[in-house]
Amino acid sequence: MSDDHKHPNYILIWVVLLVLTVLEVAVAYFPGWLSEVAGIHLITIFLLIGMAFVKAGLVAWYFMHLKFEEKNFVLIVSFPLVLACVLVILLLPDVAFG
Repeated sequence: MSDDHKHPNYILIWVVLLVLTVLEVAVAYFPGWLSEVAGIHLITIFLLIGMAFVKAGLVAWYFMHLKFEEKNFVLIVSFPLVLACVLVILLLPDVAFG
């Protein structure tokens, strides 16, 4: 890793993570607020999972400094994460309907 890169604005990234967390809490209340909407539970789940992935990506990209690493290292780190996500998604039907 080279030390001559421009450091990101960590305060801005923290604010984005804070806003996403507040949005996650608000989205968690959707089923109670919008109970008449068909499929609101599924929409809520997908929104929460999407925001969690964005937050995890921001943390890995900036706070774990993957943005400044070589591409090979990023692929080595990303592959197990993608594999874990695929396995979780493949096992969701067993949990939901089991």
